[in-house]
Amino acid sequence: MMLDCLAGHLTAAVPIVATSAWVALTAQISLVVLVLALGLAFLRLVLGPSLPDRVVALDLVATLLVGLIAVSSIETGDVIFLRVAMVVALFSFIGTIGFCWYLQRGPDQ
Repeated sequence: MMLDCLAGHLTAAVPIVATSAWVALTAQISLVVLVLALGLAFLRLVLGPSLPDRVVALDLVATLLVGLIAVSSIETGDVIFLRVAMVVALFSFIGTIGFCWYLQRGPDQ
């Protein structure tokens, strides 16, 4: 009985990282760098000279998106965003495997 009460108290909404000025500053700098990298990767996705270049750029965009979600999760302290990032990473991985399988087979088959 006492353990149930204690367990309910310990699972309260606790932030991932203790928020301090350094954590907030680092998160903001990381978000700016990730957004710049996302813009450059999107540019490579649009201007890529070949299909494999575009596939790699699309995988990079998805990876940077996972990074953005993770940094925003640390900044806000919401753990649910980490689960969203894992789902995005899983779909990205499955999509990359599908593209690679398509490129290996060739368009004529």
